[in-house]
Amino acid sequence: MDAEARKFWDEFAKRNKNEVGADEQLESLLNLAKEVVEKADKNAAEDPATEEVLVVVVEPKKRPYKKIIKNDLESFKKIVGGWIEHISIGERPNGSRLGIYLNEEGKLIGLEPNRVIIGKRGGDMFVGTFFVTAHNLQGDTVSLTDQEAAQYIKMFAPLYVYL
Repeated sequence: MDAEARKFWDEFAKRNKNEVGADEQLESLLNLAKEVVEKADKNAAEDPATEEVLVVVVEPKKRPYKKIIKNDLESFKKIVGGWIEHISIGERPNGSRLGIYLNEEGKLIGLEPNRVIIGKRGGDMFVGTFFVTAHNLQGDTVSLTDQEAAQYIKMFAPLYVYL
């Protein structure tokens, strides 16, 4: 955690300690918050955002493929054909997330059916082109590893996908 963040949390603790009255609970919550921020900072240092990211693109009626794209909103929107929606699909061993970006209005605007997704809590039909990517613990979009890309190419090859 950088010095400015530490200063903020220390000042927050001083100001709120007397108002809350439950010193031990507040201290526990502040320590937890510090731990979360430190873990996210460490994770982002190990897996920083870059100008380009490796993703797996899944188009209707096509085999998924790896692609390196610019790491910005306009590039994401171009792939999915409109406004993006994010769906979390997993977690890496270090706690960072794996997810899918798809067109948030895809069903409303009649995009072509793509994959049937079957999960623990039911299923859904994804429409239009979507892509799989990763996110560090600060929420930045980061590249998939080559192994992750290969895993998601294989996973999304069939029309019915079990997550």
